Amino acid sequence: MNNKINTEFTALQNELLLATGASHNLEDLLRAFSHKATEKLGLSGVNVYLLASIHAVDHSADASTGYKHLIAIPDAKNPAHKNQSVNKFLTNVHPCEKDAVDFIESEGRNFVAYALPRVGSIIFELGEAGDHENTVKLLNPVIERLTYSCQALTTITDLNYQLVQNKKLEQAYEEQANQDALTKLPNRRAFRYSLYQEIANTQRYNYYGAVLFIDLDHFKNINDSLGHSVGDMLLTKVAERLTHNARAGDDVFRLGGDEFVFLLRNVGETEESAISTSQVVASRIIESMLDPLDVGDFTLHITPSIGVTIFPDKNTEENDGESVLKHADTAMYKAKSEGRNTFAFYDPEMQVTASKRLIVADYLRKAIANDELHLEFQPLYNAKEQLIAAESLLRWHNPALGNVSPEDFIHIAEESNLILEVSNWVLNAACAFASHIKQHTRMHPSFRYITINISPKQFKQQDFTEHLISVIKENDIEPDDIRLEFTENILIDNIDDAIVKMEKLLDADIKFILDDFGTGYSSLSYLHKLPIRTIKIDKSFVTGFKYKSYANKAIVDAIIAMADRMELQCVIEGIETEDDARYFIDKEIYAMQGYYYNRPMREDEFISLLKDRFLEN
Repeated sequence: MNNKINTEFTALQNELLLATGASHNLEDLLRAFSHKATEKLGLSGVNVYLLASIHAVDHSADASTGYKHLIAIPDAKNPAHKNQSVNKFLTNVHPCEKDAVDFIESEGRNFVAYALPRVGSIIFELGEAGDHENTVKLLNPVIERLTYSCQALTTITDLNYQLVQNKKLEQAYEEQANQDALTKLPNRRAFRYSLYQEIANTQRYNYYGAVLFIDLDHFKNINDSLGHSVGDMLLTKVAERLTHNARAGDDVFRLGGDEFVFLLRNVGETEESAISTSQVVASRIIESMLDPLDVGDFTLHITPSIGVTIFPDKNTEENDGESVLKHADTAMYKAKSEGRNTFAFYDPEMQVTASKRLIVADYLRKAIANDELHLEFQPLYNAKEQLIAAESLLRWHNPALGNVSPEDFIHIAEESNLILEVSNWVLNAACAFASHIKQHTRMHPSFRYITINISPKQFKQQDFTEHLISVIKENDIEPDDIRLEFTENILIDNIDDAIVKMEKLLDADIKFILDDFGTGYSSLSYLHKLPIRTIKIDKSFVTGFKYKSYANKAIVDAIIAMADRMELQCVIEGIETEDDARYFIDKEIYAMQGYYYNRPMREDEFISLLKDRFLEN
């Protein structure tokens, strides 16, 4: 070779050598190199075959040949291995443990075949013309370098593969160590760790958690009579049902045998709310187990006994995981002793509170049928001290319990889903009263409407608007004869849906009052969006107004000023003294209510008040 040819040869060789390090991915490297070699050497094609044992190779590799045909340039219509001589070379050099090179001339095609030790083989198809000897001479050191690069990448790939496999094994072991093999629920080990974390969270963030220890009643009888295989199937069915009844964020565990545990996270910031939430969940579990379970050829009934403990316990230092679980277990045996298919609290005082709630809920279910509910009405007066409206207030007198305060039964009604039945009774009774007093309000031109408190669940019913309109028509009153009072709880889930429903009601001339304004944390953020014209400032700002701080009065004044700027009517509740009344009369407030004017009164008392007011005028 002369100097010029030698220089070109060296430059071409160097360019191909550079291509042997073009990527850190084995397939990308071989593909880039093959294209570069085809372009620079004027080859008819390149075919690359990797050993099927290489982990980087798809497991669809041809097991019969031991190779994966990775690259075919220009295409795979007539690959090199279809040539008998090339196929013989591939077979002879497999599994490619040594260097091998062969020049093959067969079936009118010319090949240079290289074995890439521990990697595979690369077959170059040469053109019909050309200096094949020089091509082979140029390729030899390039292929040697390519082999080193590929071996390094396969080693890295093998190591990564092994790391992944080890990680999978660790994960599988961890899952096995923390998962019950039968039900696939987290096991006792996982429960202890989760409980430890939750105890720390309750103490750090100042809220309560709860543990519900569940034992299946007479489960041993099923194992003894029907066999352990049926018992195991029953346990899996129970696990599914328990999981279905868990709140979002709570966890269900199987401790072993027929023992399950609910870990309830953040059941409230007060002990009362923690008791309430735990009781609701325990009652739901018991109710969910009322339906029989189909297990193979059998239909089985199973009931749970549930022990409940709240943590942290403010009265003891024993707030570690072992103590909490022990307390729940003790409470469970207490539930067993009380007849099974029930729940019991570890703390006797909590049990009393929970029992009281159950009693109230039980009596409340019968209250409507027994005609124990009634409405009272508290008048509203304008700045001229004219009677303009009345708020309807639910009252309950039970022969056994006596007068039950709304504060003691409304939240129980909401938690036990009795609130819809109770709310609909209030709606019908208030509209009926609005119709009944029409003959008296006609003589009292300042009187305008009765307000009706609407519960969030009632408002969220799909047919609420239609139902309300039908009740108005049935009682022969006008939409303007009533106002709906609601708190911001109606808006929490989806303010946009609430606004759509409110606008639909407004189209029917039904108006609203936003109650307890100022007590929520988001009132101002949604006030401008709501189609309302009246807000009621919560009585906590006003009761004992004479003795309230300057800052408290400033807040009330600011709310009134804001309402005035937004053209909202402002109702003040909690007026207890003449000074309170004078303060707001001077501000020409829209309406006031409170004990200074009237306490809530029965229907006949309110009608008498209307008559007296008419005579005074």
